[in-house]
Amino acid sequence: MDTIFRDSRYKSILAIFCALGWSLAYPLIKIGYQAFQIDAGDLGGKIIFAGIRFFSAGVLVLVFCCFQKTRIEMKKKNDLFWLFLLSIVNIALHYMFAYIGLGYNPSARSTILDSMGSFFLIILSTIIFSDDKMSASKVLGCVLGISGIIAINIQPGVNFFENVTFRGDGMILLNACCAAFGGVITRVVSKKMNMMQATGQSMMIGGALLLIIGLVAGTNSSWSLNIKGIFVLIILIMISAGCFAIYNELLAYHPISKIAIYNALIPVLGVIFAALLLKEELKWQYLMAVVMVACGIYLVNKIK
Repeated sequence: MDTIFRDSRYKSILAIFCALGWSLAYPLIKIGYQAFQIDAGDLGGKIIFAGIRFFSAGVLVLVFCCFQKTRIEMKKKNDLFWLFLLSIVNIALHYMFAYIGLGYNPSARSTILDSMGSFFLIILSTIIFSDDKMSASKVLGCVLGISGIIAINIQPGVNFFENVTFRGDGMILLNACCAAFGGVITRVVSKKMNMMQATGQSMMIGGALLLIIGLVAGTNSSWSLNIKGIFVLIILIMISAGCFAIYNELLAYHPISKIAIYNALIPVLGVIFAALLLKEELKWQYLMAVVMVACGIYLVNKIK
């Protein structure tokens, strides 16, 4: 199976698959809140929901590893430290900051700030890793990617920077930083142990931490168990398990910038899926944004 992740011919297909899965998760999370009757202001309930999702996804990945007979095989004592660091940064802190920030921020601004994580990761990767160098085409590709994301959110006559707060914008930026550092840690961990096993264990540990945080925070919603909610949660668990496992494997075998740029598709595809599933307005600039992001992806992956 490693051959598929190593092969550059499948890189784009797998990265786009992850972007599709994560962008579909946005409207599904909203549907899940409605189905389970989690109140909009119930931060603890939302974090518990995320904890169940990621803990279960981690278990699912580990079950798959058992069938594949793969082992984590830690070689050094500090390998366990890196695994816990991945769990805390890439899952627990990442999603805790996201859920706090979303509670205090307009969704449009949150989408843009959240997407900065991909571009932070590209910058960090070119600084830290020798196989990933910054170039003019990568800079232009990132600019196009950011421009495409902004294009789907900016509305004429609206003050975009109104009511900027640390609880809102600050938390979303911290979430983006965690996403970026999580990508770097993933690359380090991939050199130390089996990445699929590490992904499963980090999601399970991170999900457990989210559950503890959510339970400590407390929930004021009376959850309603029903078939629709359980079905949506199962889909979200499968998306998390599949996309995280594939994405982390891609980060292990390819220059990070060439994978991270595909995440610019997530907010663009997210608003399209929201229009289809939640009956939100489908605007003309969404198509323009897709074209801009696609051009950005091409430039970052362009071979001289």
